[in-house]
Amino acid sequence: MPMKKPRILLIGAGRFGIKHLETLIGLGEKGVLVVAGVVVRTVTEEQRLKKKYRLPIYHALDPPLLDGVDAVDIATPPNTHFSLVSQCLPRVNVFVEKPLASTVHETAMLKKRAAESPHILMVGHIFRFNPTIIRLRKLLRSIKERPSSVQIEFINPAATDTGRDVELEMLHPFDMLDYVFDAMPTRKNVDDKGRMHVVSLVYKRGIHALLKIGWSGKEKKRIVTLQFPSKTMVCDLEKNAIHIYKNGSVAERIDCSDPMSPLEAELRTFVRAMRSKKVEYPDADVGHRIVRVATMGRKSVSGAPTKRKVAIIGGGIFGTNCAIELAPYCDVTIFEKNGDIFSEASKINQYRHHWGYHYPRSQKTVDDIFSAINEFEQRYAKAIIRKFPTYYSVAKKGSKVGADAYLNFCDRNNLPYVIEYPSENFLNREKTDVCIKTFEPIYDYKKLKRITEQLLKRSKATLRRNTEVLDARILPSGQKVIRVRKDGAVHEEQFDSVINATYARYNNFCKWLGFPRKPLRLDLVEVLWVKLNIPRISLAVMDGKFTNIVPTHDDGVFTLVHIKESVLRRFVPKDGLVPKNIFLSAKRSRAKKIIDRSMEWFPFLKNLKLLRIHYVLRGVNAYREHDDARTSDVTEHGFGCFSILGGKIINSVSVAKEITRLIT
Repeated sequence: MPMKKPRILLIGAGRFGIKHLETLIGLGEKGVLVVAGVVVRTVTEEQRLKKKYRLPIYHALDPPLLDGVDAVDIATPPNTHFSLVSQCLPRVNVFVEKPLASTVHETAMLKKRAAESPHILMVGHIFRFNPTIIRLRKLLRSIKERPSSVQIEFINPAATDTGRDVELEMLHPFDMLDYVFDAMPTRKNVDDKGRMHVVSLVYKRGIHALLKIGWSGKEKKRIVTLQFPSKTMVCDLEKNAIHIYKNGSVAERIDCSDPMSPLEAELRTFVRAMRSKKVEYPDADVGHRIVRVATMGRKSVSGAPTKRKVAIIGGGIFGTNCAIELAPYCDVTIFEKNGDIFSEASKINQYRHHWGYHYPRSQKTVDDIFSAINEFEQRYAKAIIRKFPTYYSVAKKGSKVGADAYLNFCDRNNLPYVIEYPSENFLNREKTDVCIKTFEPIYDYKKLKRITEQLLKRSKATLRRNTEVLDARILPSGQKVIRVRKDGAVHEEQFDSVINATYARYNNFCKWLGFPRKPLRLDLVEVLWVKLNIPRISLAVMDGKFTNIVPTHDDGVFTLVHIKESVLRRFVPKDGLVPKNIFLSAKRSRAKKIIDRSMEWFPFLKNLKLLRIHYVLRGVNAYREHDDARTSDVTEHGFGCFSILGGKIINSVSVAKEITRLIT
């Protein structure tokens, strides 16, 4: 068309239509276009606009009006888009707010008409003009690395909910993924939580996307998180910034601010597209494709709702607490491959009721503990043993934290202590720089287990002992099928949701279902149970390859672990899986070396009696040696599947409550 200023007519002046009008007027003042007027539905709207704007206001969209303009900007409710585009496209160029139309059938018809029309049809997928999304797309193309998973939170405050279709109204995340990855999803599953939907998508090349979209709470959220094997990208679309994290720390911050608003950039593109066919813009094909994704996999709901069936794999402290929390709302089954609950990591443990002293290099772990302690103690108060001394000392040599830094850490976190040493028989003072005394408790394992058994029985959750989960798969319907073996017989069962609480074998679950695997460091640890004729006392040397001894519920019985010598094997498996022969490394005990090295710090150990040796396989987040973080992670994979990587026993109740919120 000639290089004249296009005359653009705005159709609709509601909440978002006014934003269009203000932007169009601004572009008119800059000489980009001419605002030809506004079409509204009522006299009230006409009077409201005439008080503020000196523009022609129309009630009817008739052919003569369209013949006097070059283009229309449609900013009306979605259910009007099909008829308005159909009416306008034969005569003028059309910009229409998303979605292109309300159904796939309608968008397909408009796509066909656009292909046959001499005019352009542009759809208002505004996040293609968001500076942060544009920068993200360029970043991904420059590094040529695909993320294993993407999570998008696109949430509006509940007070702004107008009752429209969640996925059609909130289809921006579908468009972002389409724009960034240039791909259609191969699978989709929707967990309908009323005005909030959790949408799971699978793309080619193994990319999983989890979208949380809808109306909830008071806060507006626009966060895109991309997980790579060695880093994490977090895009805040409200603050126009990208943070790149490596090993848990911010490695780079990219400011994506742009003085031009995305709406202005979008409408400028519309004007350019009218003049040149070479301009890239979201056309009818894009609009049709995004509505297809937003509406795919929809199911008709009939009959009364039934209780959601939930499977929990693993009967440790985390799995059992999930069952206790979920049982009032769901039909819960725990699958435990051993003969009883608390048979592995929850049993072969040092039962320290952490207050935070152990993690001076990971404030996040300390915060994790603080946030969890009240809920845990409300449930397990009777299983906590108090009123005995605990000593934390800092080594003079080889410590990753100095004496002053350790004391500052305790002060900063309001951790109570006095600077005091035990008798020289207990601690070698020549090797330590400072020692503090506190009263950090421990757990009574027997009471911990008994309380859990009572709560499980009361909850009516089903516990399947001696039942091993062999694998799992997801049906096209979204149901999860798990294959289990009991007494040599194998059978299958179906569930709505599945929780993976298998600790070190976390990635087996991910392998079965094709979810991205978490980089895990596996530690095979030798724990010595020793007898000493002394009262309860706990001793730990911070923060390096030293040692610690912790009392148990039995008088005179302690667990002894040397931070270096007790670790028989430490590695990050390439496939994330536990090797079948992992416990072969435990055939040669290092008990003598553990005791000898520990005795250098704790002289009283010369009188110990070795009672037994236990081996525990520990799974922790890989590449965290710099801060030794031990937070508890909940991963929502999508498709109604969740995984827990437990950090500390103290987090088990708060994690269970979090998963219950996510499911119910």
